Amino acid sequence: MIGRFKAVVFDLDGTLADSAPDIAAALNIALHQFGYPSLPLETITRMVGGGARLLAERGLEASGETATSSRADELYSSFHAAYGACPARLTTLYPGARDVLNELNNGAIGLGICTNKPVGLTLPILDALEIAPLFQSVVAAGPDLDLKPSPAMLRKCLCDLGVETRSAVMIGDSAADVGSARAAGVAVILVNHGYTAIPASELGADAVVQGFDELIPALARLM
Repeated sequence: MIGRFKAVVFDLDGTLADSAPDIAAALNIALHQFGYPSLPLETITRMVGGGARLLAERGLEASGETATSSRADELYSSFHAAYGACPARLTTLYPGARDVLNELNNGAIGLGICTNKPVGLTLPILDALEIAPLFQSVVAAGPDLDLKPSPAMLRKCLCDLGVETRSAVMIGDSAADVGSARAAGVAVILVNHGYTAIPASELGADAVVQGFDELIPALARLM
């Protein structure tokens, strides 16, 4: 146990893994299928967060299209198919992430994933990154739980881990992660390398770290 924490729950995109290149590639494939030009990686990176369905809406709007429900559904389906066909070709763990996960795992800390990415994409990515066995709970987007910033998925993750909220911490990169943690009564640390358009320092987390080399000391300080 580090400090008071018995469990650490991680967001995936922009927190543990730099998945924006694969997300951008899949979204651009879908946009091409609808006759739209490619969007730059930087533009798509700023649109990540809130789930894949919202990403489809943002992709349409960035292409100058009105994001009607039916049109967004069609683009989402195309995006999901393209992403599912190649979910981890360009995705990498952030520097130091694997070492931190191993250290926490070896220290008998419960580990979870809580992500707005669809479950059918999350599991193959964790497998491809060779970190799936380290997590005792993986809660991703599906039909039964509201997405972050709702606390529902985080609470499910903690239930799986058998840990009370006061003994857990959420590690994320966005306002959705902070909102979910606050609503669940869980401490939250943000990494500064994520996809948020608002600086992490302005999102109201308990701590902000520049990278994974700072995470273990930050956990120890949150007594």
